[in-house]
Amino acid sequence: MRPEHPWLDGVRAVLLDMDGTLVDSDAAVERAWVRWAAEHGLDAATVLDGAHGRPALATVRRVAPWLDGPAAERAAARQIELQMDDAAGTTALPGARELLAALDRRGLPWAVVTGADAALAKARLDAAGIAPSLLVTAADVAEGKPDPEGYLLAAGRMGVPPEQCLVVEDTVPGIEAGRRAGARVAALRGLPADLTLGTLEELTALLAGTDRPWWADAIGYQVYLPSFQDGDGDGMGDLDGLRERLDHLAGLGVDVIWVTPFFTSPMVDHGYDIADHLRVDPRFGGDRALDTLLAEARRYGLRVIGDLVVNHTSDRHHWFREALADPGGPYRDYYIWRDPAPDGGPPNNWLSHFGGPAWTLHEETGQYYLHLFRPEQPDLNWRNPAVADEVDAIIEHWLRRGLAGFRIDTAAYLVKHPDLPDNPPLPDGTLHAIRGVTEDWRRQDHRYDIHQPDIHEIHARWRRVADRYAAFLVGEVYELDPVRLARFVTAERLHSSFWFGLVEQEGWDPARIRTMIRAAATASPRLSWVQGNHDRPRAASRYGGGTLGARRWTALAALTAFLPGTSWIYQGEELGLVDGTIPAGQGADPLGAAEPSRSRDGVRTPMPWSPGPGLGFTRGRPWLPDGGRVPADTVEVQSRDATGTLPLVRRLLSVRRRLLATAPLPSELTWIDTASDVLAYRRGPLTVAANLGDRPAEPPPLNGRPVFDTETGDPRERPEVLLPYQAIVLADR
Repeated sequence: MRPEHPWLDGVRAVLLDMDGTLVDSDAAVERAWVRWAAEHGLDAATVLDGAHGRPALATVRRVAPWLDGPAAERAAARQIELQMDDAAGTTALPGARELLAALDRRGLPWAVVTGADAALAKARLDAAGIAPSLLVTAADVAEGKPDPEGYLLAAGRMGVPPEQCLVVEDTVPGIEAGRRAGARVAALRGLPADLTLGTLEELTALLAGTDRPWWADAIGYQVYLPSFQDGDGDGMGDLDGLRERLDHLAGLGVDVIWVTPFFTSPMVDHGYDIADHLRVDPRFGGDRALDTLLAEARRYGLRVIGDLVVNHTSDRHHWFREALADPGGPYRDYYIWRDPAPDGGPPNNWLSHFGGPAWTLHEETGQYYLHLFRPEQPDLNWRNPAVADEVDAIIEHWLRRGLAGFRIDTAAYLVKHPDLPDNPPLPDGTLHAIRGVTEDWRRQDHRYDIHQPDIHEIHARWRRVADRYAAFLVGEVYELDPVRLARFVTAERLHSSFWFGLVEQEGWDPARIRTMIRAAATASPRLSWVQGNHDRPRAASRYGGGTLGARRWTALAALTAFLPGTSWIYQGEELGLVDGTIPAGQGADPLGAAEPSRSRDGVRTPMPWSPGPGLGFTRGRPWLPDGGRVPADTVEVQSRDATGTLPLVRRLLSVRRRLLATAPLPSELTWIDTASDVLAYRRGPLTVAANLGDRPAEPPPLNGRPVFDTETGDPRERPEVLLPYQAIVLADR
């Protein structure tokens, strides 16, 4: 058991809620109550408030107290009739059957406790394939949750004291019912309880005696929100559009979705300039759209993480406006201000990523403010404790709302050297390894403006908040040396960090790629493997373009998918996309405006879903040109083509999920020595090998039976020769 939950060893029975915990019926419940409210001329929101967990008759009496006994009973029967209309389509929620099987293996008795009608509850559970030995329903209780009577009754019938029971719930009234019964409570949806769960799989792992977080060995997918799917026809992607495409992501086989910023923003830097960290921007659908997305994602068994952008804010953020308006006020120190240099210029030689000095003069007060990005993105002063408190509250706000964590933007940039000294120049002819910035920026040794040692204290502070919600923090740390990068994910710092060695790989060098991957995998089992993102040219373009680039990407995807850590796909990589082409004058990237050759627009073009105008992305005019995509680039066409990249990626992730579901893999690797361009390793019962060279190569000795092959998807036998850019996975079991 986890050391922080030793009481789990004393659990002798598990009592589970039904709707929203074991079966996917919350939406059906709400639809039925909305229809019932309309039939009775009542406000749907008022009726829904508190309907979950209560018997229908108790809810009817609460919202329509004027109905007499027989009339109330007829109204409740009508409501149950409406719910029965959807009962046959009920499915088990992800992880439900696995949890119940784990309970049976451990010999832990379990029961289902619901406020639903008995016939309705049985119909839903039957449809979901769940057969409890004890079912407590509305026939057994008077009021339902938050009254503890149902849980007390179940514990009594099982002969187990309530304090030795674990209640599993997904609503506040249900949690209260469990607590009032005297039981321990495990809560889904990030709700506070004795044990906060993201999914049922976490409880299964705990009961199995493992300490394996949900994000270990997960597959992540980056959604660049403006370009993923437009849900309202305005030409820009939004949260409703993302919700419409969750079936694609679930079918692909991903576990967690990172969504780029959706907070209120003037969009000077496409959402990375936030004006209100606690609101969803209306152009992305507003707060309602996020809540709907999170609820739908849960039904698919998907988690959603946000993008935490707190190195800087928008200059329209109320903190910065207060700082401008009142130089003596508390918000002034939320940002970094300095007097001019003796010559009247900027305080030091620091540069903006997007060109020019990292300082802008505020003439009214005669001071400069710091911005490592655009002038409209002033940097926060992380040496002010009030800033840290504000961000803690922001993180907690969104985790309570249901986000499963955050990707942390510029995670190593927050703290600056307190004296703000000049950065020294790099030797002539030497450039900083980070790309996606101006040439002038790359000529400096960024010794004082980024990557200060104090940053780890901030990450550890966030980790303590995140761990209360079983949430995941993955950093954008541009440190290419994996040994130094590993320091960001040791002890109680970040859970993971992207390793950008492959993202920064220009061209194709098999020997260098082999060396880099081995070094990164050896440095830490907690890194996140990624080949591309919205800030760099697409991997397939960097790897040679066309079919060649796609084959190389797929080989590395198979190779890294089974390494310890989290593996990520940037939207469109599953289609083998190369960079789109943007006509002159139609770009939108601020970096491209400063240095056109470094524009990131080509990697941000709209996702191609289907042939035709708008590519299935929008009914309107897209915010960015479609990049010259052709029908063969689209999800629709590739779904019908067994030889395309998309079916191969689906097969890879399906095999991976099946293999990892059997038993967790160890974090240790054994590298298999080869004399060629083949990179191979063994991890537990799996052997993975990929030929990174442009000539056929003899594979090393391989154990097990083939379960995946980039050449065939579904192999029948071990290949005698690995073709160029062919990867294969074998399993002992």
